[in-house]
Amino acid sequence: MKKILIFAFVGFFALNLSAQNNAISKHFSQFQRDTSFTKVSVTSRMFSLFTEIEADDEDEEEILAAMSKLKGIKALIKNGSGKTTDLYYDALEAVQKDGGYEELMTVEDGTENIYFTIREEGDKISELLMVIGGNENFMVMTLFGEIDLNSIAKLSKVLKIKGMDAFQALDQDGDKKK
Repeated sequence: MKKILIFAFVGFFALNLSAQNNAISKHFSQFQRDTSFTKVSVTSRMFSLFTEIEADDEDEEEILAAMSKLKGIKALIKNGSGKTTDLYYDALEAVQKDGGYEELMTVEDGTENIYFTIREEGDKISELLMVIGGNENFMVMTLFGEIDLNSIAKLSKVLKIKGMDAFQALDQDGDKKK
């Protein structure tokens, strides 16, 4: 009986650890059941389907290679609510308390704030987190897996995700170096 309890405990603990492998699972799970949020989850299986496509040029090949290394994308989105600025600052506080993220870029203006941060494991980026908050909209999105920022900049053009256009400057800088 003790062995069964020990295995059950270890199994439960392992499931808990694997479920918290990204910021949304870790810090924003309280919004998962809130019907006022739109939830998006793209799994590694979806990305693996894209890698079966043959690339027409070098850029497409690089994008497909970057997608094959992603384990997932998760996003929580809230539109049309006057309290989105509070959500933005609460999200920043949660991420900063974590201590495992490094800020990349912050863009703030009178209508919208965007915050980008990364988590590294060794010398590789394992998570890219973006938080957007403005007068009427809030979004927190995480890409997790093995991440190359130059490839993500190119991927942002293809996915056309709001806020990711800030990363296109990275791609342009990379093109200038070539």
